[in-house]
Amino acid sequence: MIEKIKFIHNFFKILDELNIGYWLEGGTALAAYRDGKILPWEHDFDIGVFKEDLDKNLPLFIKRLSKIDCIINVQKNFPFLDNIIQVYSNDIEANPNQIDIYLYTQKGENIYMRWFNSPIGYGSKIIKSILFIITKNLNKNLNKNINSKSFFKKFYILLLKKFFEFFFKINFLFYKSTYHSFPKKFFYKKIKVDFCNLKLDLPYMIEEFLEYRYGINWKTPDKSFNQLGKWKTSKARPILKQNFLSYPKIDYNIYRLEKYADKKNK
Repeated sequence: MIEKIKFIHNFFKILDELNIGYWLEGGTALAAYRDGKILPWEHDFDIGVFKEDLDKNLPLFIKRLSKIDCIINVQKNFPFLDNIIQVYSNDIEANPNQIDIYLYTQKGENIYMRWFNSPIGYGSKIIKSILFIITKNLNKNLNKNINSKSFFKKFYILLLKKFFEFFFKINFLFYKSTYHSFPKKFFYKKIKVDFCNLKLDLPYMIEEFLEYRYGINWKTPDKSFNQLGKWKTSKARPILKQNFLSYPKIDYNIYRLEKYADKKNK
């Protein structure tokens, strides 16, 4: 049992050493508080973090993660940090084998996390596909040709960046997305819960948090909650304009950080 959750233990040790505050999020918070064990249909571990805490710690955080046997995906391979970092264990025995770090921004009396990569609106599928293709090529070429002196390769990378920034701006100005949103009061303090042989943090108003997230029936296990789209009725999932929060800072160095971590784990 201990070997299966070694990945989780190593991860939370890094958070503690870097003094990065967090809380258990989503199905992980529900399982920890209601069931005291990982839900049998879950394969990932969800936590929430304030984005500002990782903005200043991202390079160090990734370098520390690179020392454990894992793969790191920042923002689903987009060159900015806005709402998610995913960490995958390379150990096939690990359970759970994936950690999703949801990044929240404070605004007014609430905290928000937007799915910037998944625009909603007329033509949004086209915009999403274009951005995906461009970022895939950017990731490949920035790492492969980082020291290239070829004018054509440098020009191609510059062109990719300009195309990305153009469509990225269109996404920001004209589309909406689904957000995660909670009252800030839920997180003024934290409580500890014994989970996976660790003492982990939950929002202080945990029952209010879970009802806000899952509805009044949160105490009843429901493995179809996500699969059947019941999450769409949650108060915690509003659809808002992409520009409700500020424009994400584009940082192409994120690709190099991910590549660094990948090399360290090979």
